[in-house]
Amino acid sequence: MPELKAEKLQPTILHRFQQVIAHHELAHAYLLVGPDGAGKQELAQWLTLMLFCRHVTDGRPDLTCPECQRVLSGNHPDVVVAKAEGRQIKVDQVRHLKAEFTKSGMEGQRKVFIIEDADKLTTGAANSLLKFIEEPGPGIYIFMLSNNKNAVLPTIQSRTQIVEMQPLSPDSLAQQLTTAGVPQELQPIVTGLTDSVTEAQSWMQDDWLKQVVANIVRWFKETATGNLESFVDIQESFVPLVSGHDREATCLDLMSLIWRDALVIASHADGRLYYQHYQSTLQAALRQLSVDQVLAASHIALTSRKLLDQNISFQNVAEQETLRILKETAHL
Repeated sequence: MPELKAEKLQPTILHRFQQVIAHHELAHAYLLVGPDGAGKQELAQWLTLMLFCRHVTDGRPDLTCPECQRVLSGNHPDVVVAKAEGRQIKVDQVRHLKAEFTKSGMEGQRKVFIIEDADKLTTGAANSLLKFIEEPGPGIYIFMLSNNKNAVLPTIQSRTQIVEMQPLSPDSLAQQLTTAGVPQELQPIVTGLTDSVTEAQSWMQDDWLKQVVANIVRWFKETATGNLESFVDIQESFVPLVSGHDREATCLDLMSLIWRDALVIASHADGRLYYQHYQSTLQAALRQLSVDQVLAASHIALTSRKLLDQNISFQNVAEQETLRILKETAHL
């Protein structure tokens, strides 16, 4: 029998669910929480297969019966899936969900609702679903998925069993990043910022991450060695690349991350390096700096990121960060 992706991504949680199902203790509503790529969708699909499969053997769906085949193909009439279109799950989708909640299964006694991006339900939409989540009726199972538990209304959380995905193993994450097209030299940097494969994929569009990292490595060398071109680089090299708050925040996080690596190198600590591919470049740039100077610079880089959330423009934040680092490293 082939191994399902959920069995690879979340074996411990899946085993726990096998025991729950074997003892007929499956709850009617779950909130599955974890980053993209951690296995939320796959786990929801596995649970759906277990509920509909006609020949469950040793705690696993057979994957070959007509019920399994329809679940796997996305064509089962008693499986209703809702996901965000853009930034929110729209009102029409919520109306459809509410209508489906009132109907019994077309072909049996069970019906499954999978609500992806549950954190993107508007407050009004989420509140309108509370009654159905709290009292879904016999045979109805609801699996809500979210990247961020804290973005889901507390009233939703209190009416569901919350299951948090375990972090992917380094090997699993590396394999997914490779599949997503992230070059090996950039993978450690990506894992320093996120464990979401989808987010990493978005950074790879138009070689954005590759360009930004190249600029940041050059900027780091310039700030560490007192080159005032680092200030000019902000407007000429960075500003054209960062459009929108998310990209601006990611760029500042990458700046903070490289100075964090610099501190690990300067202090001869045992911490993991994220800019591993550029280690020799970082070491060469740090030759004239003391540990205290690197510590001060890394602190500036870390705290500068928070200024972006205070409605200060990216250019102002990055330029001020650059000047402050140059001053601390005794080059101004």
